[in-house]
Amino acid sequence: MAPIVLYSTRRTPAGRAVELTAKMIGLELDVQYIDLAKKEHLTPEFVKMNPMHTVPTVNDNGVPLYDSHAIIIYLATKYGKDDALYPLKDLVKQANINALLHFESGVLFARLRWILEPVFYWGQTEVPQEKIDSVLKAYELLEATLTTGGTDYLVGGTITLADISVSTSLSTLNALFPADATKFPAVVAYLQRLEQTLPNYKEINTDRANEALQLYNQKLGKV
Repeated sequence: MAPIVLYSTRRTPAGRAVELTAKMIGLELDVQYIDLAKKEHLTPEFVKMNPMHTVPTVNDNGVPLYDSHAIIIYLATKYGKDDALYPLKDLVKQANINALLHFESGVLFARLRWILEPVFYWGQTEVPQEKIDSVLKAYELLEATLTTGGTDYLVGGTITLADISVSTSLSTLNALFPADATKFPAVVAYLQRLEQTLPNYKEINTDRANEALQLYNQKLGKV
């Protein structure tokens, strides 16, 4: 059987979540980075796979899927050696993971996109303070989540899909707007823990978050 094809971009947190999940479960991917500026996501072939023409999109031997959260649940459930990343029988833990996946998409990524899209694509050269404040508020929410949970990871004592997904947008936000360890000690410790324990974290998260930072600074005229 041919490897699953992943269509993505290097910097997008969503695509990185799929790559990290595959690394965690030992699944080979045929990663194909596409150029959004060249509208490669709008070709008839791509739109046929994904009418929303978003990345990441995967094609599992003729079965196309999109949205990173749907994809990583699918991969972990179908190809994982066990259900450690996404429990199938512990519905409470599963629900808590789902809640954090929604937090990633609805809060972390949404606020990151709110900042980056106008800078990367619309020519904006200043970021309003209210947008930066929204990032700090997101750190506050995550700080409370980590502190209340009292565990090393977001949902229990081991890495789950919640950590994989959250780590991607969080690492990029932290590259752009570093979390203050005096205000958000749990968030900073959590990021350090992930860097040490999540396979390929530096390559997929740290390095590519820094690529986003470089482009961000370039667009704002800081370099």
